[in-house]
Amino acid sequence: MRKFIILGFVLASFMAKAQEVQQVSVEKNLNSVQLGLLSLSYQNEIKLDRKISLKSEIGFATSTTSREYSNGDKETSFLIVPFINVEPRWYYGLDRRSCLKRETKNNSSNYFSLLTSFISGRTALLNTKSIDAAPFITITPEYGIRRSLGKHFYSEYSAGVGYKHNFFGNSYTYSVHENQMNIDVQWKIGYFL
Repeated sequence: MRKFIILGFVLASFMAKAQEVQQVSVEKNLNSVQLGLLSLSYQNEIKLDRKISLKSEIGFATSTTSREYSNGDKETSFLIVPFINVEPRWYYGLDRRSCLKRETKNNSSNYFSLLTSFISGRTALLNTKSIDAAPFITITPEYGIRRSLGKHFYSEYSAGVGYKHNFFGNSYTYSVHENQMNIDVQWKIGYFL
């Protein structure tokens, strides 16, 4: 009888330990400033589910636009334009990184996302030749990797192929199509606030 009581206590302690193991989850709320190769932005990422977050981002991106005249001359303008991104993310690698005892702080993991961006060419902060650029929206499925670099810094790589829709005005003719394929490759360094 005594052996059964001891065995019962041992089993109860194992069960208690098994319940203490916490599942890793995305951070509840992250704010950061990001510097990319062609952009500077502020982002907020909020937790929707254990492995799913919603990243919203506002910032400035650089771009070029050009105008071709009937006599064959071509003029190119450099632009700095505002943009807005909304991106749901699924951090599928959190559990694996946790099991391998790798860092998962600040959502350090691989992810899949659906990046939706709006860039307004008509509200350019800098337009060197005053050439109108068509605003556009992109919807791009992406694969990305985020890694923490110390306590506050992180690096992020992402790539994807998606859809781009240009919103044309009636007053100008454009040399691009209304609907295009969008190829997106990004590398960014960020600082958590």
